[in-house]
Amino acid sequence: MESTQFKMGILLVSMTISAVLLVVSAGNSMRQQKEIWVEKAAAMAEKKPVGFILKEYEGKAALFRENSETPYQILDLEVWLLPEADRKALENGISAEDEETLRKILEDWDG
Repeated sequence: MESTQFKMGILLVSMTISAVLLVVSAGNSMRQQKEIWVEKAAAMAEKKPVGFILKEYEGKAALFRENSETPYQILDLEVWLLPEADRKALENGISAEDEETLRKILEDWDG
């Protein structure tokens, strides 16, 4: 009888240790996954998409898509008519994430 109780005790202790190891391993795995997702989210936040870039093209303001060397649209806006600060900004390119931001920039120039 004592032998059976001893074996049951060892079995119970073994099962408890196994359960603790399983929970600890699962917690570590979840922590690692969370760290990976946090790193990915941070990387995505750093790289904001730029939808449009306004630059000068042959004396006029032109609209370029991100990473394009060819104008998407040439605007009927002579660059020399803009204030000096805006002309300098166009030399470097003015980024606009979306059409709404682009519209606001162009409205500012329209007066």
